[in-house]
Amino acid sequence: MFDRTCIRPSLVIFFACLALMGCASAPPPVPTYNPRFSYSYPAGEAPASDITIAIVRPIDVNASQSTSGKVLAVNSKNMMKAENDFNAGIVAQLQELLNKKGFKQTGPFDDLNAMTFPDKKAADLTFTVQVGLNFAVPQTTTNFEQGFGNQLLGGGVVVAESKGVCSGSGFISFVILEPLSGEKIWIKKVDIATTEVDCTGKAAPENFTVIDNGVAVLLEKAFQLAMKRAWDYVSPEEITMLKKQSQELRAKKVY
Repeated sequence: MFDRTCIRPSLVIFFACLALMGCASAPPPVPTYNPRFSYSYPAGEAPASDITIAIVRPIDVNASQSTSGKVLAVNSKNMMKAENDFNAGIVAQLQELLNKKGFKQTGPFDDLNAMTFPDKKAADLTFTVQVGLNFAVPQTTTNFEQGFGNQLLGGGVVVAESKGVCSGSGFISFVILEPLSGEKIWIKKVDIATTEVDCTGKAAPENFTVIDNGVAVLLEKAFQLAMKRAWDYVSPEEITMLKKQSQELRAKKVY
């Protein structure tokens, strides 16, 4: 005969272990990536200039397109923050650039319509940035993962997962206009070649930031390239010539 006093504790231990095996644990949360939207320009400043440049906030040229064609292909709080930080970083970078190049500045203004007639008349030029970036991201699926032994006891967790790469491409253009007419007199376009980052990962749905992080990295890379080019594009000599063109345009339109 079997000793029942030995069997009972053994069964309790067996089923306890089985229960633990049957309960799948959620993957650890993926830390949110915080992109750096700033660029270090060379030290020193150019001599002060008498040219005043009005800064207008960046324009998303894809804003009227569907979600898949806009800057943010992923609608989340993290990505909304990344977009806002990206635009704020552009404005701050332009302000630093113009200061180092020796120019006076006003703004930032939301758009040309936000500038009053005195604002426009006081500015020799208007400087804005047009952003045309597009992103492709892998599909995110939601699955129920079960642990070993779940056939007997059940148990599991819901997991969000993506497999593949996030890619981005497009352009960022620097545009200078005559403030009163809004006529473009200078455009420098920075082409953003297709860039890919790994967007494979999984986490609990409420902690799934894999796609957000991938697009944030792509935004950061585009920002760094564009701001580096901006330093090379903006020269006191060329801006002085653009001021003369702006004055000629105003004279023709009798402002």
